Formats: sequence, C-alpha cells, structure tokens
Amino acid sequence: MNKKALVLSLMASMFLASCGTKPTPSSEPKPETSVPEPEPEVQEVNVFVLSGQSNMEGNTSYKNGDNDYLTTAITDLGYDEANVCYDGIPEVLSSTYCAGYGQLNHNNLNGNSQVSATNTENRFEGKFVPTKVGLGTGNGSKMGPELGCAYGLRNFASEDAPIFFIKMASNGSGFEQSGTQYNWPVKDADGNWPEINLYHTFAKPFIDNNLKLIEGMGYKPVMRGWLWHQGESDTGSAKTAKYAERLGDMVELFRNDFADIAPDQDGANIGFIDGMICESSTWTDPDKMNAEKQKFADSNDMNFIVDTYGNEAKIPENELKTGNPGGDSMHYNTKSSFRLGMAYANIIIDNGLLD
Repeated sequence: MNKKALVLSLMASMFLASCGTKPTPSSEPKPETSVPEPEPEVQEVNVFVLSGQSNMEGNTSYKNGDNDYLTTAITDLGYDEANVCYDGIPEVLSSTYCAGYGQLNHNNLNGNSQVSATNTENRFEGKFVPTKVGLGTGNGSKMGPELGCAYGLRNFASEDAPIFFIKMASNGSGFEQSGTQYNWPVKDADGNWPEINLYHTFAKPFIDNNLKLIEGMGYKPVMRGWLWHQGESDTGSAKTAKYAERLGDMVELFRNDFADIAPDQDGANIGFIDGMICESSTWTDPDKMNAEKQKFADSNDMNFIVDTYGNEAKIPENELKTGNPGGDSMHYNTKSSFRLGMAYANIIIDNGLLD
C-alpha cells in the first residue's frame, strides 16, 4: 500500500470510529438552573371605617365667606399648619359615600345626585383623595370628624404608606326609624337580618369596593378599627334600652365580616371607637343614651369611647359644643367637630391601633 492509500485508510477508520461513539452521560451539557426571585413583600396599610349619622356624615361649616372658622379653631387649639386641611393630607386618604334622610336608593346606588361622595361619577365605587375640608354634606361646603382625625394621624403615616379612611354615614339614621330612611340593622325574632338596611346594602359593599381599590394600588389592607358616631335618633326610653344590644350585634357582624383582613386574621382585634352624643334639647335624655354607650364600651377591651359630653372629667371645657360658629342646634361647631376627630385619633394612637 502506497503512502497516499495508507493515509486515506487511516482517515476512514477514524471517521467510522467517531460515528459509533456516543457521548457519556457526564459529557452531555447540563441545563442551566436559576434561583427564583422572591416575591416582593406587599406593603400593609391601616384602614379605618367611619359610620353613623349626621355628626359623622359631616354637617359642620369650616368657613363662611371671609370668616375662616377652621383656621381660627386650629389656632385657638394651639396647633399650626391649618393650611393642610385645605390643601389635603396625603398621608391619610379618604373615600366617602354619605346621604341625608330618605336620600339613599338601593336600586340606584351610583346615580343618586343627592349622595355626597368623593367619586362624583360612580359614587358607590369609591375614590380615595387626600383628606381635607369638604368631605361632609353640602357639595363640599361641610366637614366631618375625619378631618381632625387625619390631622392627628398624619405623622404616623406617609405618602408611600398612607392610612385609609372609608366613610359611609347617613343623616338621621338609627336602629329604629320609620318612613323612607334605611336603618342600621336589627335582627328579627328569628335572628335574621332585614333584607335591605344601611349595613348590608350600603356600608358593607361600599367598604368592599374600597378595599379592592386599596389592593389595586398595590397595598395589603389591614382593618384596624370602626369609628362610630350615632345614637341621636335612638334616644327615648324604649329605643335607648335596646341600643347596646343592637349595637353589639352589628359590631360583632362587622368584626366577623372583616376578620380575614384583621390583625392576625382575628376580628376580635378590630377596635370599635364610639362617640357619645352631644348635649342638645333636640334629643330625649342624652344622658341615658351615653350611659348605654359607656356600658357597651366597658364590655370589651377593644371597645373605646370618646367622651364628647364632658361627663368623665367634669370639666366643662372638655365638652364638645353644637351651634355657632359652623354648626346648629344639632351639629357640632367647627372647633368641636375638629376636636372630635382629634379625640378619635388619640384613642387610635394611645391604644396601639396602628401597630
């Protein structure tokens, strides 16, 4: 065999050998592996619901022409920065849906122009805005206790992690009313709730709508408390005697309904903060109603009460006042409405409802 033939023969042998050789498992390429990125932690935010009748709804004027009642009140109280109440407090966001006696329509929740709401186009869907004046009745001319409460809590939150207020209140509402007004619910003799009432038909679904808005903003809502100011319409011996029981049933319902977003997923950890009704010749024996409210507050460590009446300390200047400037015979004046909100805020802070 000549040299050229020998080289060709060797090359052929090498080619045939390579065709019959398979790579060993150790020589096969291994797929690349990567450690999955951890899910980003969702920011928890504190949520408070505000409900009741007209003094919670907000029937207090904050100014009249050039008379700035609110700035004067805040200055008299020794605070500054009254301008934030007009500019808006971005650390505390509010969504409201309120109406007066007989103005709610369960068949037309979004279209009723008599409803005062932060979402003026789809009222029942809710809309959060920085808390400021004008979140009461009167198309922006009135304020409620949410203002003083937001003012008192603003340094405990931030624009990146705000506190959220959800307010659904109804002027003149009670547990036992007649006429066209929807009531707060009262169980019947069989323990059933009425088909249509302020809690199930209006407050609960409105709260749910707003919780979805909060989640859509990228936050995890934590239900911290329910702020309540109601009872004027339930004064009178027969209704007053049933008040604590009826209120207790509804608070238990609220705590059960929102247990899944309560601290430690336990509805018992949701605070309930009640406000005594103020003195007025309009109410029948407010002392008796406030005694019922105090009894209910004393029944549970997570129930609290704002003494708007000046009873506990027996100091007249502690009493919140109706009348001028800013109020009328049934509604708080400007300073008292603001102080009521601050009192709610102090209870929230002092009892760890922001932790």
